[in-house]
Amino acid sequence: MLNCVNLLIRKRSTFRNMSTVTQPSPSDANSNNRKPRNRWNRDVPRKGFGENISDTGGSRPTHFLCLPLGHHPDLQDKMTRFQSSLLEDSVDGLDPSILIKPRRLHFTLGVMSLSPRSSISSQSTTTVESALTLLRSLQPQLSELCAVGKSGTLQASLERLGAFESNDGARVMWVSPRENEGWPESEEELEERVKLVRVADMVHQAFKDAGYITETRPLKLHCTLINTSYRKPFSRKPQLFSFTDVLASNTLLELRPNGYSTQATSVSSPPESSPDRTTRVALGTYTIPEIQLCAMGSHGPEDEYVSLGSVKFNADVARGE
Repeated sequence: MLNCVNLLIRKRSTFRNMSTVTQPSPSDANSNNRKPRNRWNRDVPRKGFGENISDTGGSRPTHFLCLPLGHHPDLQDKMTRFQSSLLEDSVDGLDPSILIKPRRLHFTLGVMSLSPRSSISSQSTTTVESALTLLRSLQPQLSELCAVGKSGTLQASLERLGAFESNDGARVMWVSPRENEGWPESEEELEERVKLVRVADMVHQAFKDAGYITETRPLKLHCTLINTSYRKPFSRKPQLFSFTDVLASNTLLELRPNGYSTQATSVSSPPESSPDRTTRVALGTYTIPEIQLCAMGSHGPEDEYVSLGSVKFNADVARGE
């Protein structure tokens, strides 16, 4: 009988001790999982939505190499009119927040995760300064490639509009130079197009070989015009837009080249290995003066991406800020 009483007392004591344990509040539990905010990260596309950013060695991308386009006033004017007109058309899922500002237009050559140039104690070999050193070392090869042809520099003709799509809609709309669609072009235009691809591939491969770019997919040279990862307010379930509506819009007619046919065959069917649909446009030809290393999500005085250093195509010495 005495043993039973002692056992009952011990059980009651244990229960009282358990009931006095303080349980963590939801806010306390979540505080340990919070990540410090990057001062550049407000405009960094969410992983899985951007262009060529899905594989950066497990680290969030901080910088990217690019061929700038948004500094051309003519392109800024064309894109401003195009975006304003497109918003007035009935394009399902389109919103001002997902339109890329014209001053920020560029071709991305690769994204990477770099340590700050001021981080002396960092053990990482992939720093801003080392990336700029590699970029400057490519100057002789870049000058040699760009010397080919009549222009003596690098030019890009924006003639091909496409989107990254799924059955539910499109997440990114882009414009790029033509590829091998069979559209009429002169020998000079073909020469400039091939030169652009060679420069882009050479720089991309050099940074991949050095371990800065860890993306495994081949480079797809394009300039993003719409990106749903920037949609506001943020939603965990992505809201896509209809590229089909864009193709059927009156706005797109304004971008067609002269004498262009509007028959159903104007939209090319994608190859079996690609989900992309493309169509022909005429947004103009633009000179690209340099390659820049820019900070993700940064904003300059004209709302452009901030360049931390660059290499000019027609200069003997690279420029660094």
